[in-house]
Amino acid sequence: MTQRLRFIVKTCSLTLLFWSATILICRGQYLDPKLKIADSLYEQKKYTESFGLYHSILEAHHHYTPQMLLKMAFIKEGLREYSQALYYLNMYYLHTTDKKALAKMEELAKTHRLEGYEYSDFEFFMMIYRKYSNQITYGLLAICIFLFAYIIRQKIKLQVRPTLSGIALTFLLAVLFYHINFSDDYKKGIIIGDNAYLMESPSSGADLAAIVEDGHRVDVVSQKDVWVEIKWKGDKVFIRENNIATFQ
Repeated sequence: MTQRLRFIVKTCSLTLLFWSATILICRGQYLDPKLKIADSLYEQKKYTESFGLYHSILEAHHHYTPQMLLKMAFIKEGLREYSQALYYLNMYYLHTTDKKALAKMEELAKTHRLEGYEYSDFEFFMMIYRKYSNQITYGLLAICIFLFAYIIRQKIKLQVRPTLSGIALTFLLAVLFYHINFSDDYKKGIIIGDNAYLMESPSSGADLAAIVEDGHRVDVVSQKDVWVEIKWKGDKVFIRENNIATFQ
């Protein structure tokens, strides 16, 4: 029985490691070629060409490096496209929690009188949580695998009913399920459409709530068809999806 238990634990562990390694390898395969070319163009100060490649990587694969996001923000700020610069700075901060990026966002928001850039302790916690989301997933999986193996050992070898271990495993599986499926409920977005219309309901014929400039950062509640529900100055309003960029 001991050998069988060891076999189960090793099999589960190797499967987890193989899955993690496959994800990392696949990311590298389609990021590296274009990314190296884009970085070379950036170093040559060919910013428009380099941004085009960076953007194609982001759009095609939804993967990126923090340095790539920072360069994209720098290019957009140089072009005076501040809403786009803030978008990439937000994404960079989301994955690094770099306080310099936070200070830069606050500076741009203050200069252009933009709403939604007040950062609370809760938001900082959410940034840290999202930054280490993958590590949390793998950690919870590892603990669940260990508990599962321990339960098998208790039940088969020791002939003990694993009540507490079973409760612990059930709880951790519930936490893992919630983490995987609902951890992205806390979402932010930046208004990118100039003179964007905010409506009181998801319809072009609804009452107009406000007309706002681009660059404001808002809480994203949900989406229904082409309409995104957001919070604006304490109220829930709707904006067309092409007028808002949510963080990936």
